[in-house]
Amino acid sequence: MSDPDQEGILKPFVALTQFRCNRPALSSFDTTQFLRKMESFPLRRSSQRGRGTLIVLGTGLPVRQTGSTCNPANPSSAFHTSSHVAKETQSMALRKVVIRSAVPLAALLLLLLAAGCVAPAAAPADTGDGDMMEAKSELVVAVAQEMTSLEAPLAAAETNCNGCLNVVETLVTRNFATGEIVPLLATEWERIDDSTIQFQLREGVTFHDGSPLNAAAVATSINYMFEADLVSDLRGFIGGELSAEAVDEYSVNVTAENPDPILLEKMYFVAITSAKQIEEDPDSYSTNLVGTGPYMLDEWNRGESIIYVANPDWWGHDNPDEAGGRVSFDRLVWRFLPEDTVRAAAAQAGEVDIAQFVTPDQCNAAMGDDGLRCASVASVETMFARMGNQKLFEDVRVRKALNLAIDKELIVETLLGGAATITGQIVNETATGHNADLAPYPYDPDMARALLEDAAADGVDVGQEFTLASRQGLHAGHVEVIEAIGGMLNDVGFNANVSVMPPDTFNPQFSHNWADLEGQPNWVAVHLHGNEILDLWFSYVNYFTCGGVVSLYCNAEVDALWEEARNLSGEARDMKLQEAAQVAYDDYAYGLIAHLDLAYLISEDLNWNVKLDHRLQAKEMSPK
Repeated sequence: MSDPDQEGILKPFVALTQFRCNRPALSSFDTTQFLRKMESFPLRRSSQRGRGTLIVLGTGLPVRQTGSTCNPANPSSAFHTSSHVAKETQSMALRKVVIRSAVPLAALLLLLLAAGCVAPAAAPADTGDGDMMEAKSELVVAVAQEMTSLEAPLAAAETNCNGCLNVVETLVTRNFATGEIVPLLATEWERIDDSTIQFQLREGVTFHDGSPLNAAAVATSINYMFEADLVSDLRGFIGGELSAEAVDEYSVNVTAENPDPILLEKMYFVAITSAKQIEEDPDSYSTNLVGTGPYMLDEWNRGESIIYVANPDWWGHDNPDEAGGRVSFDRLVWRFLPEDTVRAAAAQAGEVDIAQFVTPDQCNAAMGDDGLRCASVASVETMFARMGNQKLFEDVRVRKALNLAIDKELIVETLLGGAATITGQIVNETATGHNADLAPYPYDPDMARALLEDAAADGVDVGQEFTLASRQGLHAGHVEVIEAIGGMLNDVGFNANVSVMPPDTFNPQFSHNWADLEGQPNWVAVHLHGNEILDLWFSYVNYFTCGGVVSLYCNAEVDALWEEARNLSGEARDMKLQEAAQVAYDDYAYGLIAHLDLAYLISEDLNWNVKLDHRLQAKEMSPK
């Protein structure tokens, strides 16, 4: 069953499951300190920004926009406040209003929970037989963004398809306590050669449309993901093509286009959907998710919610240990609430059982409510800035200036309340290829200005305008962070406009390769990258290679090292990837900011132990 290379590929998972218990509690946001620091940072919002709700910087208070755009020359014109950045006294008063008007919150586990030292949630009660346990009404979750499609590949990332992994399942999954890849729809597997794994499928499993799970269905599902013209691009996400072929009724071969030591780990992302749907009704593939999971899609109310209902025929009712949980609710409601304050208020009012991605202030406020707890847990998400392929960023001095201009410590300690770790690389210490010698780039605005002046003297147009772009709903406090970065860049001489966009606007424009000069927008994109595979190769194939689907960086030396690492395993792979990381680091390939913790407000009536992948899977939750 096990992959012989797996132990050599993955580093020990001790750090993976530790919730940083030596970290102090999440600090409250210091408005006075931050506003004083930010007064000197010029900030402009891009006229590309769409209609929506913005946040008064540093307050967490939503402010209604009057129109569809902000005037870069007069930022205050778009708000019902006297200025874009409120004066200190206004801001502090606004914060007090938010806290005092909230439903009283209460005291409980913050010192432990903010550090992530949360006792594991109790497993759903065992009924003692194989029958579906009695479900308990509904589970309601407030999530930060709505999916743009229900295509199965989007389920690979929770924020791209919130709740979808309650509907679809993968051949394998990961035990985050041990780091091991374990069975799910497949019961065992073996390596056939360097690029192929043969999976033995679980028998007696059916899709929600009644069709059987067998090798032919799995092959159809996998091949469709890589052959069809879909909005989602699993090829770009995992790095390379996969194909599948049925061997017999319950044996299927999955093959990578090149030798691939981490093929098994990649299967963690490949959700299996109904072959019957693909063959008979392919037009519904993006709107009607049909899987084998514990819940079935009921209805998708665009702009409001998505609802799932329990699957009475789920194979896991008879095998809860192998399935990783039980059905404890008969209905799941995922509400799309993009504003941090609105999600937190819904939890405080008892309207939702979980509020996804809340701020340190909201976590601290939970100390006052016996009905809520806050869980702030380490994640695999890294915040970074992807510089576009404009002529401006071809100059290494300009790339270095961008990195030196960002006060990462201020962002982490003040805007993120300490719930992040500044970094000099795109993966954390649990990943193969993590290089302990790569310290975060320092904050040195004077050096950044000097670098831009030096580049300008050589004819580089350092004042050319670009958009500092990002996607709504990435994490709590996201808007404030992007606006702060924009101000910092402009302070040293860049010419950035800030634009935070809905996913259906951001995603298509983000998906360009460095060679696509006509297609790519004039952006520096601040985004999150999650590496659940825990291998730097997975990150590099997407973002750091000349051929990467979303790479706007091209360096022949990095490509050569990445190619050498492709077929290696164990320590040899680790060292070669570290070497590639060093080259990219010295070349200032990306703006590297921080590894994020992610926080939730959770009802005290709910058992849930948040895992490193932060997937909202109801089978791992139960009422108390």
